[in-house]
Amino acid sequence: MTVISVLSLKGGVGKTSYALGIAGAALKRGLSVLVIDLDPQGNASSILRSRKRSHSAATVLGHPTADTLRESISKTAWTGGPGSVDVLTSDPELIRHDSWTGSRRFVPKLARALKRLEGYDLVIIDCPPSLGALTREALAASDLAVVVTTPSYFGAQGAERAIDEINEIRATVNPDLEFAGIVLNRLREKTDEHRYRKRELVEIHGSGVLLKPTLPERVALQQAESTGEPIQAVKSAGARDISKVLDKHLNKLLKMAKRTETDAST
Repeated sequence: MTVISVLSLKGGVGKTSYALGIAGAALKRGLSVLVIDLDPQGNASSILRSRKRSHSAATVLGHPTADTLRESISKTAWTGGPGSVDVLTSDPELIRHDSWTGSRRFVPKLARALKRLEGYDLVIIDCPPSLGALTREALAASDLAVVVTTPSYFGAQGAERAIDEINEIRATVNPDLEFAGIVLNRLREKTDEHRYRKRELVEIHGSGVLLKPTLPERVALQQAESTGEPIQAVKSAGARDISKVLDKHLNKLLKMAKRTETDAST
């Protein structure tokens, strides 16, 4: 079971869209997927149109056991492939678990609950756009971390801070965590500012840090979100463009996870 955290430190960059896009690509491929919505806004939970449950991600963080986790997972309305997508839904109560001052020792809870979870090929964690305890919980439980940003000044700043957080978690509580790369979202190659920001990211982090291909700006993503379906189910040229990129990204992420697992075993 591969666990991937999708994070950003700036709202509105398409973090949730990317997380669900990867889930949709995995669904189409026949994988069994669990989406964990740790963002108190709950956008991923809404788009997935999950069945109502009395438990949520906040319940699991309050009682981090495998049994509580299994009882809290909901089925979703997503179909369209041989695989399946379940969700651990968000809850406004999650905000109570996001307090982090850095003055106390961080003891991961989500990782403890996930340790004995079975039945899934892929777990995707949608993090909140902040560096509180919830993002730390996600990174502590993950094999890979993906940073989503847009070609903007503040987007580049957020990506840099997110990478610093990944490195800190790897150095302190999760040595197996690997930074998978930066997803540059909503890129318009014909725009001078976007090309400049893309070069800036490469200059700061290196050419290998960007997950390629980059994601172009397409209205199909908003269409998919408004109807609560995978981008792969939208019948348009823009949706096909995005789906092809997401499928290539999924390939790369699964290969990274497999390589990491092999390195750990040797």
